[in-house]
Amino acid sequence: MSLFGSSNPVFEMLERDHAKVKDLFEQFEDAQDARSRERIIQETLLELDVHAKLEETLIYPAIRKKLDEEDIMDEALEEHHVAHVLMNELKRMRPSDRRYHAKFKVLGENIKHHVKEEEGTMFPKAEKVDLDWEKLEQKANEQKEALMARRTNGTKRDRTKKPRRKTARRPLRRAA
Repeated sequence: MSLFGSSNPVFEMLERDHAKVKDLFEQFEDAQDARSRERIIQETLLELDVHAKLEETLIYPAIRKKLDEEDIMDEALEEHHVAHVLMNELKRMRPSDRRYHAKFKVLGENIKHHVKEEEGTMFPKAEKVDLDWEKLEQKANEQKEALMARRTNGTKRDRTKKPRRKTARRPLRRAA
């Protein structure tokens, strides 16, 4: 059994992600300046994007095939949906917007609830199903690496790229 409460390699990985995100939400509460808070928010959104993508496209479908608990799986996906709505709203907002920090705090409360249900209900039930957990962990780690690289590179590129200005193209004049 791991420090995180599971002997399952997939759940150990997910629990490490959960611990990291919980820590980021705590860092946000303790942060004193706007720059630190914004960095924490951006890092949290990246971590949550990658984590949710892994669960939704790889881990949940594998568990759903073997676990006869549709309600648990559907509820987890609905909790993801609510998180995605809040995350997308945060991505469209500016840090100076009035409810920006409040929205991030609500996202944190939603995530903490989701983690509690996932670790307390879904994981223990899913751990009993016959799945090749090592193979699933390998796929999840590979996909996570690729997603983190893609999202990190995209973020850096977006910050350094200057916005293009649209210019009206004038037709070339023919020489007379």
